[in-house]
Amino acid sequence: MNRYFLLCLLLIAGYGARCGDTLSIEKALFSRGLGRPVLSPDGKKAAVNVLVTGAPADSLATHIWLLDVQTKTFRQFTNSTKSESDPKWSPDGRQLAFVSARGGSSQIYLIDLQGGEAMQMIQSKADIRSYEWSPDGKSIVYICQEELSDSLKKRRDAKFDENVVGESSRPSTLYRIDVATRAARPILRRNWRISEMKWLPAGDAMLLLTAPLPEEEMPLRKLVRFNLTDSSVKELAAPQHVFFGGFQLSPDGKTAVFIGARTDGPTTHDLFIHHLEGNTYSNITGKSLDRSVANYKFIDAHRMLGLVENGFNDNLYAINDNGEAKPFGPKDNMRSFDVAPDGTLVYVSADFTHLPELYLVQPGGVPVKVSDLNRSIAGIAIAPKIFTYKSFDGLPIEAALYVPAGGAEQAKLPLVTLIHGGPTGSFGNGFFPWVQLLVHAGYAVFCPNIRGSTGYGWDFITANRRDWGGNDYKDMMAGIDYLIKNERVDPDRLGICGWSYGGYMAEWAITQTKRFKASVTGAGMANLASEFGTEGGAYYDQWFWGAPYENLDLFIKHSPVAYLKNVTTPTLIIQGEEDETDPKGQSQEMYRGLHYYHVPCEMVLYPREPHGFRELNHNIDWYRRMLEWFKRYM
Repeated sequence: MNRYFLLCLLLIAGYGARCGDTLSIEKALFSRGLGRPVLSPDGKKAAVNVLVTGAPADSLATHIWLLDVQTKTFRQFTNSTKSESDPKWSPDGRQLAFVSARGGSSQIYLIDLQGGEAMQMIQSKADIRSYEWSPDGKSIVYICQEELSDSLKKRRDAKFDENVVGESSRPSTLYRIDVATRAARPILRRNWRISEMKWLPAGDAMLLLTAPLPEEEMPLRKLVRFNLTDSSVKELAAPQHVFFGGFQLSPDGKTAVFIGARTDGPTTHDLFIHHLEGNTYSNITGKSLDRSVANYKFIDAHRMLGLVENGFNDNLYAINDNGEAKPFGPKDNMRSFDVAPDGTLVYVSADFTHLPELYLVQPGGVPVKVSDLNRSIAGIAIAPKIFTYKSFDGLPIEAALYVPAGGAEQAKLPLVTLIHGGPTGSFGNGFFPWVQLLVHAGYAVFCPNIRGSTGYGWDFITANRRDWGGNDYKDMMAGIDYLIKNERVDPDRLGICGWSYGGYMAEWAITQTKRFKASVTGAGMANLASEFGTEGGAYYDQWFWGAPYENLDLFIKHSPVAYLKNVTTPTLIIQGEEDETDPKGQSQEMYRGLHYYHVPCEMVLYPREPHGFRELNHNIDWYRRMLEWFKRYM
């Protein structure tokens, strides 16, 4: 047993010994995440990324594990002080490539399945962004940013490190490595950022998904065919917006599929097919399925398997190239999958009370769990009740209600409403530490998939365009009223919380009603106009609102700061200092306004943290503060 695996077992055992049958913050945060399984060409092995989260910083790493399909054994394959990720099999299945920063920058390594040490394939000073094996296995093509010129390096060393916005982005360069000699040479340099690439089966051309530089405020992606024989580039038909991608090629190379927005945004949703010879593409699932599709793969020239989001669950469907779709295989809630030519299926599954594990289904067989990595919450997590209620206008809204153990016998329960991020997101069938900690602390927790959520069709997703804080807010309040009427909920002890768009809704709600006794908002949006001007990229918000320079009144009308004089609800504000998605200025505006009106409030800034917190101590701290805040005021 290697030291890394032993450490994880000791951490799990240690948490269990300290906590018994209770759920501590540490236990709720600790898990092993499993990435998408990648089957070898012969289907006999599968490589899977395994990521430890919620452990001390020196234990946070991603390593590659291998599943032997015949023996069903699952073991750790790579182990270094740095992470390894993105495993890809050579076409003959004898070698496995992966990316690791064990030498400083992220580079490609190659290891023989017969044994031996991993071999570093290149010596680039720039990080590798993506790579693909050639169909014959003799070479690998990879993407990295252009390296700094010698003169620019000297300027940076002398602290002339200014960043000219819109002009300092370095283009991507495409390199080709000869596997036998490890010699790398550039094969394509354009003023592009390349985000995806796929080989055509003949090995003489590639599909590239590019974005011209400097990027526009509303960036456009271009799909191009790059011919390796003469280095020529041909632009192909593609949507004229940014909300598409994830290309996969059919085995015969005649068609490609991708997911994209049905119109021009705000998120990917439908499955499209691109006929490469005719240079045309069309939406194949918009009418036949009308659900979000992801993680798809061709199983022959005309059929694919894809994960389809339907309400709280993600299930596997077989989809023909004419759009016909029907459920396929196990009914488990899946996170990711891969399928071998003989039909062997490997997938990652999780649900409300179980963290992700790996499962195997061989032809004619039944699913077998082949991993046991996440025992830390076994028998502790509480499952919700899934129900549907009608909103103010009759629109059905699906939601989850968590009730504490023994809560059904209590006279009245305090209720915390949690709103998901997005708004093009949703609550799914999974374990949520935030929710579980609240329900274990004695609160009923309400998680509604209000209009704007994914998993209920395109019209539902776009129903809150130019209307955040409008009908979506009414959906939420209708759900609260439904629970007060039909469940054991105390109408005088209501709380609300959320992160990102959920943080916005927590801020908005307390400006519209005094019914909430406490609010916790993370990475919220207090001022939609200043958010537009300071966030990392505004094209998502622009789809929803347009530009504030042309309709400022609309932005202000839907901004919590415009109504702060109405607030009496004590509010805890959580914010990462390095957040570029919802910058800290948004939280500062909210805090300053609440402070101005003498509303009980507290703002906590966490250094180094982006939009999603990474450091364990910071997560422990803000979860603790959240629980204490609700306890104090509810």
